[in-house]
Amino acid sequence: MADIRFQSLEDGEVADIWYALGGAAARHPDHFKSLMDAAFSELLDRRGQGLNPWLEARFRPFRLADSKEDAEANLEQGPDVSDAPR
Repeated sequence: MADIRFQSLEDGEVADIWYALGGAAARHPDHFKSLMDAAFSELLDRRGQGLNPWLEARFRPFRLADSKEDAEANLEQGPDVSDAPR
């Protein structure tokens, strides 16, 4: 059964909500995970077996950019070597 919260939204808009909530849900699972899961469930109901390839094609450019930004942020912060064995 479709979730009424997503009724007036196109598939792409629901996918954007799901993707945007991913980072927030990782940081604050108690608050955002249920909405992220609901958005994913809605997408699965709408797209079925074709969902994963569709999401991959839709978000590949974002994921590559996000991964690059994450890698650069990790390099700037540097590893915590204070507890590293010598």
